[in-house]
Amino acid sequence: MDRTKNAWINAMFLLVTLGINAMGAFGLINGLSQKEISDMYITLITPSPSTFSIWSVIYSLLILSMILMIIKKDDPYYQKAVDEISLLFRVSSILNMGWIVAFSFLQLELSVVFILGFVIALSLILIKLKRIQSGKRFLLPLTFGLYTGWLFIATVVNIAATLVKLKWDGLGIGNEMWAMIILSVSVVLVLVVMLSNRNASFPIPVAWAYFGIYQFLKSPAGFNGQYGLLQMVSLGGMAALIGIAAIQLYKNQFALIPLKAGRH
Repeated sequence: MDRTKNAWINAMFLLVTLGINAMGAFGLINGLSQKEISDMYITLITPSPSTFSIWSVIYSLLILSMILMIIKKDDPYYQKAVDEISLLFRVSSILNMGWIVAFSFLQLELSVVFILGFVIALSLILIKLKRIQSGKRFLLPLTFGLYTGWLFIATVVNIAATLVKLKWDGLGIGNEMWAMIILSVSVVLVLVVMLSNRNASFPIPVAWAYFGIYQFLKSPAGFNGQYGLLQMVSLGGMAALIGIAAIQLYKNQFALIPLKAGRH
């Protein structure tokens, strides 16, 4: 298929996805907004509502990325990007919409299936971008690094909310201990995932979410300062994730992904 046509189709998928997300956010799918549903299944690792403002950054970058892939049709890098990520991007968009619809209808178990597929598709896009990297390209690595990182932690929170819905007893382990285990394991998983994508922006949204978790634990609207040890773990995790991002940036010679990744 013609690359320009492919790029336009990607843009259309994004527009439809944005529409479905807006409908979910405003409660137009099943009468309940995403926030209202999240509030029904609060966990100790639920970030503060303000944390979700990162979606506006991610979607703004996605819109800009789609525009550049259309208008820079003669740039070899963007030509390769269209060729390599179009199918995965469309799959991720379909899974994104499926996730929103399932979550809106309170089908949290099904939403976990969608979001797992969603984050896997985005992770594969990051690997593709690493392979085609040429020079210090910024926009696509940043866009999909932030997108994948945020979906990574959203997947963790989505699973935790589903366990709340299922009234899981935690195998006799207390909620705070489970939350600390989850946050610690998630930092390790970020490191493991970065072995394949080498994207320095990937840990940043996870760090942002950890700060949001800390805020919600401290907030009167959240847990009002309870769970002091978990607060420290969330801040420690945030610091570790920022450090991981900084180290990867240094290893990448201050590019978001390695400059000669395709030869590694």
